[in-house]
Amino acid sequence: MTPGGPEAGFAADARPACGACGAVYDPAAGDPGREVPPGTPFGGLPDYWRCPGCGGPQHGFAVVTPPGDDPMEARVAALTASYRLIAERDMAGVPICNAALAVEAVGFRPHGPGWIGCVIAPWFLNAVLIPRDPASWAERRDGDKMEVALPSGAYRFTAARVGVLGTLSVIPLASAMNVFADQEDARGAAVLALDHLMREPQPAPQTEPPPASEADTAKPTLSRRSLFGGGRR
Repeated sequence: MTPGGPEAGFAADARPACGACGAVYDPAAGDPGREVPPGTPFGGLPDYWRCPGCGGPQHGFAVVTPPGDDPMEARVAALTASYRLIAERDMAGVPICNAALAVEAVGFRPHGPGWIGCVIAPWFLNAVLIPRDPASWAERRDGDKMEVALPSGAYRFTAARVGVLGTLSVIPLASAMNVFADQEDARGAAVLALDHLMREPQPAPQTEPPPASEADTAKPTLSRRSLFGGGRR
């Protein structure tokens, strides 16, 4: 049975897209240049067939969300699939990776032009904004900076291209992933970070000023700016 066979769940007329580069396989057209005649469904591709755009494997292809399905769920699933492929193909055994961690999406919700949440990977923890329209930031190059307003303020995001999802916006939250003991530890950090990013500033309570002696000895408190100063303007 071929890698893209019926077990992958593709219908005969499905037009799956490569998760690495976005190339779409059209069964009506086939791929005559690789000896695949028109009318060949994705599940009927020969074993040797690879993505014509980047040479990626058949298992890297996924079907675009059908009308009526939850687009956020489908985009987040595509995002995690893309990073899992990178983890298996490019990052296995790399020293910066924490072997106790796996790729996981945490807390995604609608916001502005798309959906925001966190992604945990063995080599990073990022806040990620996925655009509803994959062409939204098509003119941006990897590494370009852009300012995005969140409930807690305006933050500087970095553009990152991820295949069929288009260009995402990310805030690196942690890169030294060995500080996390396990997946639960990293998940807790992701939830805490999202809570800070997505919480509206609260007005300071109106209280009487403390006596001078108490004010002089009061301990300083951490601010959101001190926690997220690296990604915020």
